[in-house]
Amino acid sequence: MRLLKALPVLVLPALALPSALLLAGAPAAAAAETAKVVSGPPSSPGGVSTATCPLGTHLTGGGYRLQPDAAGPVRASGPTTDATGWSAQAEHGSVVAFAVCETED
Repeated sequence: MRLLKALPVLVLPALALPSALLLAGAPAAAAAETAKVVSGPPSSPGGVSTATCPLGTHLTGGGYRLQPDAAGPVRASGPTTDATGWSAQAEHGSVVAFAVCETED
């Protein structure tokens, strides 16, 4: 087993700068973002479920949940063509799509 030597820690004294100078280079606080998960209606067997983001929000992700009657793989899952929601389709059975939507406060 090889042991490493600890390096000495260098401690520097704090500089006495005016507080205005310290804040001048600080970045502005970003607006808070909030996430909301919306779900689409259950699809008909083999049909498509689409979850759409509410107005004033934008899509950041999504997914799906197979209903108990679903059999076989999911045929498709992804953003809608206009990127305002998420769609999913099961090979057989029902699926529910979910969209993760964010807004800035």
